Amino acid sequence: MPFAKLDRDAIVEEAVALLRREGLAAVSLRAIAARLGVSVSSLYWHVKDKETLHALMSASIFRACLDAVPQATSWPQWLHDFGLVLWEAQTSIADARQLIAITRAREGIGEDALKRILATLQPLGLPEAEAVIAQRAVQALVTGWTALRSVRPAAAAADRESFVRALDVLIAGWRAELARQGEAADTPKRPASE
Repeated sequence: MPFAKLDRDAIVEEAVALLRREGLAAVSLRAIAARLGVSVSSLYWHVKDKETLHALMSASIFRACLDAVPQATSWPQWLHDFGLVLWEAQTSIADARQLIAITRAREGIGEDALKRILATLQPLGLPEAEAVIAQRAVQALVTGWTALRSVRPAAAAADRESFVRALDVLIAGWRAELARQGEAADTPKRPASE
């Protein structure tokens, strides 16, 4: 690849492709440079180090997940579909959970994605404070469940069914909590003198 055509997006795209095929251990700047036909030093113009590359890969995969969530008419439906898209990504991409674990601690990772999620959920009626927690709860459920799921192919369908049930219970809990909060807000407060 000529240097003029080399950019951060091409590097990240190649790194994610390598992750999908061979796992996280195979992802190195040297391997990516070889696959792109450039020197390792030319990658450093675009990617500071391996940790930065991992963060960019994680952000790229998460953006692709957000792009894959179908348009919804309600926040519960969006959270449900979001959970399913994340499930598919984390069960189909080798070492996805490991990549999440090593990049989540980095400052600033996911801020743009969170803004995008909030811009989707708030117009659907989920207040910002609840949207922040609810989407995070869905992510935690997916990541935890995929980490603990059975590796036996025969159990994979049952694991997915159990996950979907847990996801739906989580979302129903948020719906009930918002209803409870709404009822509390509608209840008139008695004056202190009574």
